[in-house]
Amino acid sequence: MGFLSNIFAKKEVELKLPKVVEDVNLIKTMEGHLDRVLGVKFSTDGKRLLSGSFDETLMLWDVESGKSLFTMKGHDTWVECIDYSRDGKRLASGSTDSTVRIWDATNGQCLHVCKGHDTAVRMVAFSPDGKVVASCSRDTTIRLWDVESGKELSRLLGHQSYIECLAYSHDGSRIASCGEEPVVKIWDVATGKNIANYKTNDRLSHALAYSPDDKFIAFCGRDALVKILDAVTGEVIKVFEGHGDAVRSVCFTPDGSKLVSAANDETVRLWDRASGKESHLYRGHVLEVQSVDVSPDGKIIASGSDDRKIKLWAIR
Repeated sequence: MGFLSNIFAKKEVELKLPKVVEDVNLIKTMEGHLDRVLGVKFSTDGKRLLSGSFDETLMLWDVESGKSLFTMKGHDTWVECIDYSRDGKRLASGSTDSTVRIWDATNGQCLHVCKGHDTAVRMVAFSPDGKVVASCSRDTTIRLWDVESGKELSRLLGHQSYIECLAYSHDGSRIASCGEEPVVKIWDVATGKNIANYKTNDRLSHALAYSPDDKFIAFCGRDALVKILDAVTGEVIKVFEGHGDAVRSVCFTPDGSKLVSAANDETVRLWDRASGKESHLYRGHVLEVQSVDVSPDGKIIASGSDDRKIKLWAIR
């Protein structure tokens, strides 16, 4: 157990959770983590699901059976963020221990420990070609790491405060980032230059994502809203209202027609992008929901929660 985990010792405490009526679209519940599940991510073929947890581990799951394939250990404390490369060969994780780790997706072996950040790593993301991992930290820097060697390639500098999240555009030419500052910054990957700054007026943004066609950027945060920006002009063109507490995670469905969000209000919500209306409300978690992802075929939502559980929900 790492230093911070020793202080809080949360994973040694038995949770006594209230019962809740689970949504009829619940497919299955996957249990194995000993503490809060902070990240979930599908493989490109949809057959595997990666998770990261407050218990300092990553787990890889078989989606069909709901069983864990193996557990990855190595971080000194909480695993705050994860990603799965598009080619399915590599996994990435970031931790409160300030490191980024790159793993072999076939056997869970840690291939590289990337050191450079001065404090917690809040988000990691593979480039679309799988050759680079981008990471952002509360040290106000974005760093790009070579997947093959684990070496730092470059830094993107310009944020003045905590960076909570980043995302690659699907064409790989841009990175969007945001956090404690009321702005979404856009970076040109080739040059490393900050090429746009879109004002959000948010107190704190927790997550963001590009639409599949890279025309929109969805972001969410402490104000309990999900918003969509025009990726070219930066104009906020849609606001989704309904969550009762901070929204922790957001993603688009593969066809871009809908969004999925997860929040501290213990719910997962499905939204229609064009109308801004809520399509469905998923209940079943009994503590804050930290992360969501949608399967590549657009049929399943995965969610990870402070209740230590991962749930799979059907999109109908």
